[in-house]
Amino acid sequence: MTDEPRKVQEFIMGYLQNYYKMLGEQKYKVYQFKDYFAYSLKGNYTFIKEEFLLKAQIEHYKQQSVNLTFQRPVLHPAWKYIGGSDRACDVRVGLDMELQYKGIPAKTILKNLEHQFVLVKEGREWRIEEDTHEYEFDLSGPYELELRGRRQKKKKWEFSQSREIRAIPKGIYNREKAVEYARKYALVPNTKEWKNYEAYGGDCTNFVSQCLFAGGIPFDHQGKYVTHKWYWYSDQYRTPSFTSADALKTYMLNNEGFGLVAQLGDMQSMKLGDIVQLGDLKETTHSMLVVGIVKEDGETPLTKDLLIAQHSGVDGIRGFNIPLATKPNQRVYYNILGYNP
Repeated sequence: MTDEPRKVQEFIMGYLQNYYKMLGEQKYKVYQFKDYFAYSLKGNYTFIKEEFLLKAQIEHYKQQSVNLTFQRPVLHPAWKYIGGSDRACDVRVGLDMELQYKGIPAKTILKNLEHQFVLVKEGREWRIEEDTHEYEFDLSGPYELELRGRRQKKKKWEFSQSREIRAIPKGIYNREKAVEYARKYALVPNTKEWKNYEAYGGDCTNFVSQCLFAGGIPFDHQGKYVTHKWYWYSDQYRTPSFTSADALKTYMLNNEGFGLVAQLGDMQSMKLGDIVQLGDLKETTHSMLVVGIVKEDGETPLTKDLLIAQHSGVDGIRGFNIPLATKPNQRVYYNILGYNP
């Protein structure tokens, strides 16, 4: 490929910088976006998908109470593979990112946002034919997105109204230690003591469970069913609740007696070390730990946003101080009250 790898890198970095410039300014400009994509059928399909994703994110950011505009972020690419010919090539790149949202006092750090590009050369210019990466916003269409947003508001109201107030447990949850653990291992997994499940579908709940354990929540072997237990000693000796978002939800909602005591909460009830999951009470898809709280100004300030730490899906997207407002609206909040000894 002669000098083409360098040109490919420059092209991809130009595309990514342009993408995040528009997202940060919350201004979509089609003429600054369309020319990055090939004029083939595949290229046009990828353009439509990425355009919808970018516009959906911008619209979502605009609707939040916290200011989610940002200046161009610092991007750190890790080129994992570049191969092909002078006319077509495959590229795999991991992206680490630092950015400062205007409405968030703490710097947000994201690690390992992985893209797999298929590029083709049209004339003298490289263009994108495919871009495969992990995303959280549904791409099923603008009308479905709008309808789902309405349903989310209803479900959020139902969650906040139907909370079961549980008795205060005797065992104290050390929130500071849970957050300290998250700060230490959000970006670099603790593989000396635990297995990393990023290559097996996602590590989000495994990471959150580790934080709970660091905060003093004990392993729970009691209960008639495995759904009432919570522990991890090895990949072969563990409960689904330790590593699966939906199973952890079931454990948090149903556990009684020994072990973790949690209850449904809402934005205003959340404290450091509490848990947020994406999804609803029927199905959850992602677990996150609260590591920061953004308050409004005033004598009795309300919570404007939460900052979360996470590990995530197959590509292992990790992050610290991520504004919850950047996530889809469909969420469930859990207050961790402590544990029963």
